[in-house]
Amino acid sequence: MFNTTGSNPLLVTCNDLNDWVCKYDKFPNYLFNELVASEFGKLWGINIPETSLIKVKREHVPVERFPKLQLNLFDKDCFGSLYIENTKEIDLTFTPLFKEKSFRDKVLVKSDFLKIALFDLWLANEDRNYNNNNLLMHYAKDNSLSFYAIDHVAIFNSSFLNYGIQALTENESILNTDLARLLFANDRKLGETVNKLIENFYLCTKDCETSLVNILALVPNSWAIDTVEIRSKIEQYLFNDAWKKQCEDHFRAFIHSLILS
Repeated sequence: MFNTTGSNPLLVTCNDLNDWVCKYDKFPNYLFNELVASEFGKLWGINIPETSLIKVKREHVPVERFPKLQLNLFDKDCFGSLYIENTKEIDLTFTPLFKEKSFRDKVLVKSDFLKIALFDLWLANEDRNYNNNNLLMHYAKDNSLSFYAIDHVAIFNSSFLNYGIQALTENESILNTDLARLLFANDRKLGETVNKLIENFYLCTKDCETSLVNILALVPNSWAIDTVEIRSKIEQYLFNDAWKKQCEDHFRAFIHSLILS
């Protein structure tokens, strides 16, 4: 079990002989958020661990080791993320490493960090910030480094769009971190990178809109999600031009105030 501030996922070995980080929850909305954000993230070209729905048999739940586990949580499909070797969750101990140019230069695509920040603004993900990056650093065999985004239960302002959608504050963005400043404060091509990300932002959100029906078809019946209702809300709040323009404006403003100032 991973001891986190949230769902305490289990590491399970499935019948495909792979290890999966398995999330279970009494609130299927959170599992839905994980599924939708992961599928959207793939369309954005964000590094996200491979995902799958997982059925865990009750007799395989280690309640003798973890007595707080509730067997009834495994009556429905669980959300699984493939366990990736050679990764470490980014925390404040990474700050000294990123102060070294030689370490920063190992990051394969630095703009992935900014792309994830923009993705969070669009989905109103309240749980990727200074205290909780929800990012993995992957160490490849050639010594290059890559960012992987994980844990998206808090998208839609943690409210399942029941109250519309609200813009994130500066304190709810990974742009307000030492890591962001170390990566980009002295980047002379930052403006060019931001413009390219914004251009792709409109293309990626359009791809997400086109794929929404197919993504919602992945939602298992065991979650008892009203996909007709949530589709209507997603179309209303995420894909309207005013919201996307607001995300662009906030992204540019955060870059200026948090990184360049």
